[in-house]
Amino acid sequence: VLQSVRDKYPHTLEAVDITDDDKADWFSKYKWDIPVLHMNGIYWTKHRLTESDAIEGLEEVMNSSDGNSFKERVGEPDAGEMERRMEERQNNE
Repeated sequence: VLQSVRDKYPHTLEAVDITDDDKADWFSKYKWDIPVLHMNGIYWTKHRLTESDAIEGLEEVMNSSDGNSFKERVGEPDAGEMERRMEERQNNE
């Protein structure tokens, strides 16, 4: 999807291997929800991206006052936190 809108909405895409040792924090958060996309370091979406969603997000950045701003979206996964809560519940039973 991102490739299909690149000509009209120029951007770069950086793939990150969350299993690398220096990405342990990302692995803890995202291990069950890949792919996860960030825009300028801010959570954008997970699993799937439609062309209209891609255009909306890229236009948001392009049309921002500084040409770089992006509002974080709801629903950022955090598998590590979910696992901690589940373990706490099991320990309290």
